[in-house]
Amino acid sequence: MKKTLAKILIAAVVAGSLMASAGTAVAASTAVSVKGPKGQTLTASIAKNLDPAKATKVTLTGKGYNTRVGIYATFCVMPDKGAKPEHCGGFDITGRNTQAHWISSKPPFYAQLVTKAFGKGGTFKVVVPVSQMIGEYDCKVVRCALTTRADHTRGDFRAADVFVPVTFK
Repeated sequence: MKKTLAKILIAAVVAGSLMASAGTAVAASTAVSVKGPKGQTLTASIAKNLDPAKATKVTLTGKGYNTRVGIYATFCVMPDKGAKPEHCGGFDITGRNTQAHWISSKPPFYAQLVTKAFGKGGTFKVVVPVSQMIGEYDCKVVRCALTTRADHTRGDFRAADVFVPVTFK
């Protein structure tokens, strides 16, 4: 009886481990990564078939970014090719209700408290709430994306532009 119980317990632990691994693999498969013009990578934890009825918190991670150029990581309407993303989610300097994160290793003096520094190798990780609407723009009608772009101190620097397209159900 004890041997049978032990076998059942071991089988349950193994099955649970396999199911947890399968769950992790499924979750990981929803992530979308895009290479930028300078080899940097932007990865969104989820970007396809989002629920239009609610905001979805998406984790954005980046690596290989130029740490000498500050960026915004945000949710924007896709601009025409080569144009600067301008119709983007709001920025709240408290950091509580923001769709935009300012990442800079050398921010201007006035921005010391509202920026996040790049990690080693030009890395970052932020959470961006994504919803169907960006202001008056409906992302089921216009193309929208999770985006990085150069901050306002280098506003015309297009090499920081990386786009992960977002779709809604």
